[in-house]
Amino acid sequence: MNRIEINNIDTLRNIIQHLNIGVAALDEENRVVAWNLFLAEHSNITAKAIMGRDIFEVFPDLPRPWMELKLRSVRLIKNYSFVSWTRRPYLFRFKNKDMMQNPHIEYMHQDCTFIPVTDTDTGHNYVCITITDMTESAASHFELAEIRDINKTLEQMTSHDGLTALYNKAYIENQANLEFNRAKRYNTPFSIVFFDIDHFKKVNDTYGHLGGDEVLKDISRLIDNRLRETDFLGRYGGEEFLLLLPETKEAQAILLAERMRQAVEEAVTWFEDREIRVTISLGLVEFRPDIKSHLQMIHEADIALYHSKANGRNTVSRYGEDGSVSAASAS
Repeated sequence: MNRIEINNIDTLRNIIQHLNIGVAALDEENRVVAWNLFLAEHSNITAKAIMGRDIFEVFPDLPRPWMELKLRSVRLIKNYSFVSWTRRPYLFRFKNKDMMQNPHIEYMHQDCTFIPVTDTDTGHNYVCITITDMTESAASHFELAEIRDINKTLEQMTSHDGLTALYNKAYIENQANLEFNRAKRYNTPFSIVFFDIDHFKKVNDTYGHLGGDEVLKDISRLIDNRLRETDFLGRYGGEEFLLLLPETKEAQAILLAERMRQAVEEAVTWFEDREIRVTISLGLVEFRPDIKSHLQMIHEADIALYHSKANGRNTVSRYGEDGSVSAASAS
């Protein structure tokens, strides 16, 4: 639709007067020349009171710079322009008259269309503005969004650790099973890193559990910020953490583990104006076709972690193909 032509502007007024949408018409000076009953009812301004007046004087809260540009564009191009409530909730600030049903929506949400109109008798150009009440659709949209937010919150509560916001044990184990099966099926690399905080009981004894909680949160953020989007980090229990590294060979996993170890060693947690420093010990294993399950992989990574603990802590160990366990080198 490029253009609407009518024989008389009064004909337009008669047609639009009783429509269940708002219809206004503005002349080239943005003065109102048509104002139907819908708009009169929602604005509490009659057609007689507004006719011939500048629309921006009557409604000073209209988005004037944007709307003037829109009107000029429609007049120049002589093509209609549609604006959805999802982009701009409303043009006219009309009160939502159904607050009982939609109490969270203060103003009517509106779809707006700007249409070029020509009076063939006079040659004058007008812009017709239609206003469709979309409040019920908006309310449904917001209700669905709220439901999605609630579901997302519930999902996070069931899959994430409340203290660190990392994945919890149930989720990370399930993900480990998925990644294990993927690696087994497609013969792709996959590594697991198991690590925990050295002497964490001493941290709790010295600074209390609140101090220990701060350490757990700091280390979680520190390491999580160094991972790829495809990696999965979970709190396995207490001060233990499990890291899943899809598409990652042992050499890459060792390099990352060493960087994690160094980052934690250099980090400081501040609690009640006191400085807390800790280290971590790490064990890792790479997927092999002979491994029976993800639980076996986790167990072998745990054995490598125990090796790090038994050999001075603050180090990285690997579980080898032949079942041997040794210190891992990032070189």
